[in-house]
Amino acid sequence: MSRGRAALPRRRRCNIMGIVTGRLLLREFGACGRLLFAAVLLVALVLFAAACSGGSGSALDSTATLQVLVPPTSAPTKPPETPSGTPVTEPFDLPILMYHDVSPTPPDDIYRAASNVLPAEFAKELDYLKCAGYTTVTMAQLFEAIHGEAALPARPIILSFDDGYENHYSQVFPMLKARGFAGSFAVITGFIGDNGVYMTWGDIKEMADGGMEFMSHTVSHVDLNTSDDATVREQVTASKASLEEHIGKPVKFLVYPSGEPFRSGSEQRQQEVVSMLREAGYQGALLAGPSSITQDPQIPFALNRVRVSAGEDIATYAGSIGGPAPESCG
Repeated sequence: MSRGRAALPRRRRCNIMGIVTGRLLLREFGACGRLLFAAVLLVALVLFAAACSGGSGSALDSTATLQVLVPPTSAPTKPPETPSGTPVTEPFDLPILMYHDVSPTPPDDIYRAASNVLPAEFAKELDYLKCAGYTTVTMAQLFEAIHGEAALPARPIILSFDDGYENHYSQVFPMLKARGFAGSFAVITGFIGDNGVYMTWGDIKEMADGGMEFMSHTVSHVDLNTSDDATVREQVTASKASLEEHIGKPVKFLVYPSGEPFRSGSEQRQQEVVSMLREAGYQGALLAGPSSITQDPQIPFALNRVRVSAGEDIATYAGSIGGPAPESCG
């Protein structure tokens, strides 16, 4: 085995060669030849850069991937602030938060416990939103703005709550009302009133009359990816009809149970489910991840949300929605 000096990395060897070449050119032409030196040096640097970037053989490796960073053609913008009379077609940023339980006692179920926000934490989050100038809007208001029919406030946000737990009535509803906030609640209609874990129809009617919005979360939280078409149609139509009957208002939006079929389903299955939702009279639907505040009006049945987790500090919460630093508020 050779014990000679270890070879320098390729990039470092090229840098050293460039420096040596520059010094030789200076010595050759002297002070009066600086212009010529500059031109020759420029060419030399270009040649060395090409040589250093390539491998053995040709300067350009046909298997290499060329990555070009260009601005997106449809960069997210602020939400539409004034009605234009024409639909909004470009993506824009508007946070839709995804809550589950808001309970002083974390549920026994580990998955529910992981997303349980303590009431004191929830109050702090709402106070931050209020202080930072956010105004809650409903899904219906968002779509009115997208269709060019109404204006959105300067800093809109949607607060969505999944599953229809009893603490949405006992904990969330009073805190929203106290701050003049609205919420959008996705309920599993087949679970309503079940063992005190879920809200009752009376709770839901009171909340709807108090300005809260209700969305379908299907009848029994089935997987819309693996269920057959007949089951999907029954789940989305029956839940919608039941909600409309009890609250006396149209239900135009759905939240996918566990995010399916957009979490693991094929593109074909996603299109099939969306087609069934349109047939049932829905205007849009919400995903369960990944977290993003960007909404694309071209895909109203795949709108993004930001998950709120247990124990999330207020700085992380603010950062997740692109809000101002908490210390700058109040």
